[in-house]
Amino acid sequence: MTQWKGYGRNPDVSWRTIEGQAVLVFNREGEIQVLNEVGTYVWEHIGEAPEVMARDIALEYDISEKEALKDVMSFLDGLKGSGAILLEDE
Repeated sequence: MTQWKGYGRNPDVSWRTIEGQAVLVFNREGEIQVLNEVGTYVWEHIGEAPEVMARDIALEYDISEKEALKDVMSFLDGLKGSGAILLEDE
């Protein structure tokens, strides 16, 4: 397993799931980000290990766990880069 530090949602980001898509509102910037179905799954499961999310995504979408984990980690990096999530110790 990949070593993992827990992520948490940034409290400055409001969100709601509408018709299967998470809508993130960056309160300070006034920006909105809409996530697709897989992104919404990851967002709703922030706090779980990426390997767990990847396993579930691999089963749902019939892809390898290795590819799913690569995609989950890339997506988490993007969320961290945008400020939507923070490492729990930050």
